[in-house]
Parts: sequence; C-alpha cells; structure tokens
Amino acid sequence: MKKEETIAVITGDVVDSSVLSEADKRFFQQKIEAFSCEGILLKPRFYRGDSFQLAVEPRIALWLALKFRAEIKRWKEANDVRISVGIGEAAGWNEDVLLASGTAFERSGKNLDRLKKLALNIFIATENEELNQEFETYCYMADSIYRNLTAIQANVVYHRLDGLSQNEMSRLLGISQPAVSKSLKAANWVAVEKFLNRYEQIIAKYYGTPE
Repeated sequence: MKKEETIAVITGDVVDSSVLSEADKRFFQQKIEAFSCEGILLKPRFYRGDSFQLAVEPRIALWLALKFRAEIKRWKEANDVRISVGIGEAAGWNEDVLLASGTAFERSGKNLDRLKKLALNIFIATENEELNQEFETYCYMADSIYRNLTAIQANVVYHRLDGLSQNEMSRLLGISQPAVSKSLKAANWVAVEKFLNRYEQIIAKYYGTPE
C-alpha cells in the first residue's frame, strides 16, 4: 500500500447496542472480524466496545456498508449499524487500522459522530462537495429502506448483495421463489441496486479502478 493512495475507510457502531447481551455483542464482533473479501485493505478492528473500523478499496465500500447493516438486521431485526464511509488518502499506513492515518480516516471518524444529529445510519464523505451532496441524497433514501427491513427481508437483501439469484436464495433459505421475490420487492431492492450501480459509476469516474 502506497502513501497518498485513495482508499475508503469504514467506521461503524451498533445502534442501541445497550439492549444486546454481552454474548450477542461478542457474536456480532466475531461476524464482522471474520468477514473477508477481495478489496479489504486493513481488516476490521473493534474499539470502544461496539465500534469498529476497516480500510477497503473505494469500489466496495458501499457494498460492505450495506452488507454489514443487513447482517445485523437479519440477526437482530430491532438493531442496526451506524456506518460512516470516508474516501481520501492514506497518509500514514499501518497494518493496524486503528493506528493508520490520512484524510480517509479523518472523514470517516468525524462523520460517524455526526450521524446522530443527521438522523442517518449511513454517510459517505469525499473531498468533493458536489459528490457529497449527491451521496447524501442517496444515503437518506437507502437509510429509509434499511430502517424498515424485517429480518426476513434483510436476509434476502444480504444474499442478493452477494449476487445470488432468486432461485439460489430459494434453495439456500428453504422458501419458495415467489416468497423471495415478494421479500425483495418489499425491501425495495431495485432502489438499493440503483444506488450501488450509481456509486460504482461515480467511483470509477473520479477514482478509477484498481489495477
């Protein structure tokens, strides 16, 4: 990893974590820490109990944020994850994400603290104010969808984010294909998918794609 390279930093915490038992908190932490996929640059680390941070390639940041939120809601419907994505430079690189530095880390950490005031559970910040305004509009839309997901809907969204077809999800979850289709429609998957596609277009245009 080179200094000054553009990365995305995801900082998150569990909403209403006080209602979770210590066993539930440990379970969720293990789920996040065990998560692996191509594009994760620095693995997740937890701090302050239920807060966590990781560094990733910008192209997967939104996808991961939505995966993490679907993960906790399919497991504990009443809970959610508050996530701030900061896109920028990695000026001080360290294999421990909590010891690294740069504008991506600053934007991510600072805006996590603002999310309560904004009444949002997802936020994306870059150095470009015009992009920030566009992302904020999409984030409000996605947030209103995710807040209302049932555990069943969150489960099908979680697997759809992995690219599974409705028939594949039907076999995996042991429910009918029409039931999967109904859940995706109720979860407003089309709007979530459009957000993901637009995000990927923006990242490719402004930040390029990894070699």
